[in-house]
Amino acid sequence: MKVNVEALSSTEKKVEVFIPVEEVKEEMEKVFREFQKKAKIRGFRPGKIPRNLIETVYRDDVLNEVSSRLISESFENALKELSVTPVSRPRITADKVERDNDFHYTAVFEVIPEFELKDYIGIELKKEKYEVKDEDVERALNQLRERGAEAKPLETEREVRKGDYVIVDYEGRLDGKTIKDLKRTDTQFLVGEGNLIAEFEDNLAGMREGEEKEFEVTYPEDFQMKEVAGKTVKFDLKVKKILGRVLPELDDDFAKDLGQENLEGLKKKIREDLEKKLYEDSQNKLRGELMKILREKNPVDVPASLVESEAIRLKREFVNNFQRHGVEAPPLTEEAEEKFRERATRSLKTSIIVGEIAKKEGIKVEDREVDDKLAEMAKSFEVPFEKVREVYESNNMIGSLEAGLIEDKVFNFLLEKSNIEEGSGERNQIDKES
Repeated sequence: MKVNVEALSSTEKKVEVFIPVEEVKEEMEKVFREFQKKAKIRGFRPGKIPRNLIETVYRDDVLNEVSSRLISESFENALKELSVTPVSRPRITADKVERDNDFHYTAVFEVIPEFELKDYIGIELKKEKYEVKDEDVERALNQLRERGAEAKPLETEREVRKGDYVIVDYEGRLDGKTIKDLKRTDTQFLVGEGNLIAEFEDNLAGMREGEEKEFEVTYPEDFQMKEVAGKTVKFDLKVKKILGRVLPELDDDFAKDLGQENLEGLKKKIREDLEKKLYEDSQNKLRGELMKILREKNPVDVPASLVESEAIRLKREFVNNFQRHGVEAPPLTEEAEEKFRERATRSLKTSIIVGEIAKKEGIKVEDREVDDKLAEMAKSFEVPFEKVREVYESNNMIGSLEAGLIEDKVFNFLLEKSNIEEGSGERNQIDKES
């Protein structure tokens, strides 16, 4: 067997394979004998059909089978000989099989490009230093109070104010027809929290219990509900109940309801959680900056098939995120599609560079480390370790888990080899989260 390889581009190769006539004849004879044993032709017993009749009736089937076998048996060996690994399905073009000639075929496929890895040691980074302040803890406490607020009847009749809970009926109509998704009865929400479009809440403010009102709302062109996007909807609204919002007292009982011994213990737990979150945010920011610099210093092309597959995965993740919240995902514009491809390209470039660094530095993941990660997830989700492993194995997810662990190891390795300048910075973590 003779093998030639040609680089069509940095990410695409063409492999030519020539199989000598002796092997072609041998394979052809083998297939003809198999057909002779199993073929069925009226007037002949199985296995007793003359060879010339088999060649006449089944010739095309035999030649197709010979071509398929020669390609499948030789292609893997050709790849090993060339030390090439396809990342896309090969496009095969084969000559017609002839008894007295060599057999020739070509395979075109995409590969991870070769590139010179450089400048990954001693990267200059700036790490901002964040501190959790007392006001951050107080703000977090107030957020917890907000979540624990109770709705109670008003002691004195008054109009709707920001911060009230209201129970309302409403119905939206477009061209006189009721819109199913804009009709609700006895629905409750908090005024001023942005749960409804601003024009709706503006018309609600100042109304009293039992009061009814008709008004119009014009929806923006990009509104997620396509039926009303860019259109003006007429609403009928009735306020059935106004409830005051009562916050719990900040005391030891409040802390105990949240699983802490006392208020001081709750504050300590909040501070620890905020410090952990700030550290994780700082590390993620550092990681993002490091990977960005790596991509700039190591330009590399990405196979188009991988970009397409990763973009599809990102879009599926985007849609699933909406569906988990019971909302239909908005249609993707051409601009949005392009952004997904850009994200996919960045992610794949990072993975290629990280993989090359891991290979060069001998960074690997042991089976024990994979098990430790699965055990960590099992504990987090409160399910048996065996169940988590079964899910990952049955869905072929172990490979992606290992890739993630290798990326973590490479990141830590690069941090150790980087020149990191610690700066100072202030960020309001609570404002960010809210």
